[in-house]
Amino acid sequence: MNLHRYTIKKLLSFTSTIILLSFLLFTSIYYIRQQAVRQDKNILQRLDRLEQNSLRIKMLQDEFLLRDFHNSQLYVLGQSPATLRLDSLFTKTLEELNYLKKYFSSTKITEVERHIEQYKKNFNNLKELEITRGFRDYGLEGDLRNIIHQVEGNAVLNNDYRLLSGMLMLRRHEKDYMLRRDTLYVEKFDATLASTLNYAADKYGANNQFSKQLIDYSKLFHEFLSIDAQIGRTENEGATYQLQQQSALVIESIRNLYGELSENIKKKDREAYASMLMLLVIVSSLVLTLLTKISRHITKTIKSTLAVIKKLGKGELPPPLEVKGADEFSAMEKSINDLSLALRNTRDFAIEVGNGNFYSEVNVFGNSGELGSGLLEMRQKLTEVAVQQENSLKEKEQRSWLNECLAQVSELLRNFHSDTKELCFEFVRFAIKSTGSLQGGIYLLNSEGESDSEENSYLELVASYAYDRRKYINKRFEKYEGVVGSCLYEKDVIYITDIPDSYTHITTGLGVSNPSCIVLTPLVTEKEEALGVMEISSYSPITDIQVEFMKQACRNLASSLVLHKAIKANEQIIAQMKVKTEELLANEEELRQNMEELTAIREDMERREKDLNGQIAELKYKLRLHGIIFEADTYHN
Repeated sequence: MNLHRYTIKKLLSFTSTIILLSFLLFTSIYYIRQQAVRQDKNILQRLDRLEQNSLRIKMLQDEFLLRDFHNSQLYVLGQSPATLRLDSLFTKTLEELNYLKKYFSSTKITEVERHIEQYKKNFNNLKELEITRGFRDYGLEGDLRNIIHQVEGNAVLNNDYRLLSGMLMLRRHEKDYMLRRDTLYVEKFDATLASTLNYAADKYGANNQFSKQLIDYSKLFHEFLSIDAQIGRTENEGATYQLQQQSALVIESIRNLYGELSENIKKKDREAYASMLMLLVIVSSLVLTLLTKISRHITKTIKSTLAVIKKLGKGELPPPLEVKGADEFSAMEKSINDLSLALRNTRDFAIEVGNGNFYSEVNVFGNSGELGSGLLEMRQKLTEVAVQQENSLKEKEQRSWLNECLAQVSELLRNFHSDTKELCFEFVRFAIKSTGSLQGGIYLLNSEGESDSEENSYLELVASYAYDRRKYINKRFEKYEGVVGSCLYEKDVIYITDIPDSYTHITTGLGVSNPSCIVLTPLVTEKEEALGVMEISSYSPITDIQVEFMKQACRNLASSLVLHKAIKANEQIIAQMKVKTEELLANEEELRQNMEELTAIREDMERREKDLNGQIAELKYKLRLHGIIFEADTYHN
């Protein structure tokens, strides 16, 4: 085999393929063998289960024969716990046998199936006989009990104790037979029945009711005896004996099947191991021979090119080599040329970066590998630095714009402090012009009447700029109605971009159109008291810095409105106090005049009272002179 006709790559690929195929071959063989082993284990496990099932069948059979004929479930439903479990075992056993048929063709499997089917027939026959025979209130035994109870009841009604005694003896012979299964008690039963029938015929006539019932009772008892004989009075006769024999056949056939299949599996395992060992030796020899020849060829080729590789290791950048052929050496020459080109590109890139051109394209080793990816990452970092500087400058400009606008707002709030509506108009106009919007308005929270309760509160449009009043529908909202009310309730900015056609429009010289965005900013004081909402509409999106401006400006406006409100309230209080003071002064002067009049009246009344008292005294004196004495004078005397 001339290996010089093939490239090293092809030889290595061929070698790798041979090794891979060998590995796959042995792996497949090992996998198949393991599958066979698992299958054999599974078969042996199923054989073990078959043997266990046969023993369980025998155990359940004994359980049925010893206990289940006392279970009323057997006579009512036709099934008992033991019979149900036996049916399940029969099904599982046949399934195991069907599984074994897939891998083995043995007459012993068919033999086991035949014995199991015959066992099922024998067991079902025995079960039906047991159900027919019955127990206590079920089957023939129950019928015997019922009819003898009727005869006994009639005998008691007729006070015929001789007949009743015969019934009891018949019942005793019946029970003795059921307990001992001895035909001696059958003979005693028949003798007692004959004497009892004769007595009943002598006393009640030939066709009396008692005789008919006794004859029916006798027929049932002999039918019971026939069924009992079919079941088997002992373990060596009847259906019970047949079932025991068939059970032994099932167990024996399963054991024979286990022995045969176990031997077949062991034989198959020995043959498989021998085949695997032989195949391993053959394939290993072929692979080892091939690898030896390929290894020698590759070693010889590498030594012939080692001198050229040492020159490349010195880091020199030689001129491009002339590439000839398509073998490994040609590929090496091409790789050297690619390396020289990549290093030259690296040098050119470094020069561009040194000149400040951060966006220079990198093409070193296809932008892969440690050097290529490192240079690419360096360009990316330099670009990020440039972008960060640009963003920092932009952020600085935005902050400068924000501070300037807020300063202008503060100046505006200082200049307009008397008229609230005029202040709101100038504020919204400034906000619209500063943000490049087209229209806007301010809603303030007012209340109806003198009460400031929640029920009377509403939002009223007090200032608007560039609104089309012909198209504007609602200038008043309930406190928490609509989007404006939601903004007041949430005390946070609401930014809307998906605007319905019926919300609002922007009117220009070209017509009416929907805005692209709407920003609602609450007028919130430092104490988080919401006084109103500013709404602005725009064709272009509102930036974050513009939103921040509106939040701070609206907070300043809210504080100014609170201050204006407080100033107006103070002015009103001062005016009211002035009016009250004037009223008090007027009332004081009026009161002084009234007191003077009252003093003059009092002095006049005192003077008149003094004159009156003098006149009275003078009159009394004159009356005494005439002998007239008053009771009061008498009393005093």
